[in-house]
Amino acid sequence: MQDMMIIASLLVFLNVTLLTILVPGGPIENRDFSKLTGVVFWGFNLFLISLGIVSFIACYLLLISHSNAILITQMIAVLYFIVYTIDLAGMFPKSPTKMSKPLMLFEIINTTMAVFLFLFVTAIGHAGS
Repeated sequence: MQDMMIIASLLVFLNVTLLTILVPGGPIENRDFSKLTGVVFWGFNLFLISLGIVSFIACYLLLISHSNAILITQMIAVLYFIVYTIDLAGMFPKSPTKMSKPLMLFEIINTTMAVFLFLFVTAIGHAGS
């Protein structure tokens, strides 16, 4: 069981790493978000930063097999899924710059990884019951 928790921790780490690659102005994300108001822009960034920090905490909780690690990781996976899905659907954040093909590919991969993470930790939770 501990081996599965280590793999789950590595999956969370991979998910948060894939998220950080998509930082605006970074190597993949090239859209212009200057039209977003300051509150919306910084609110969304604060949410993404918090998601990243909680993901690192979840990595640790999985490694020590904390009793709430599975539930926290499931919630994180759902949040990753929502973030990528609403962006791929063009709902938020809106930009006058079109999403590039590499960005779209990364977001599809990241969405798939979020689903896989959710299913994997859910299976661990059921196996541990």
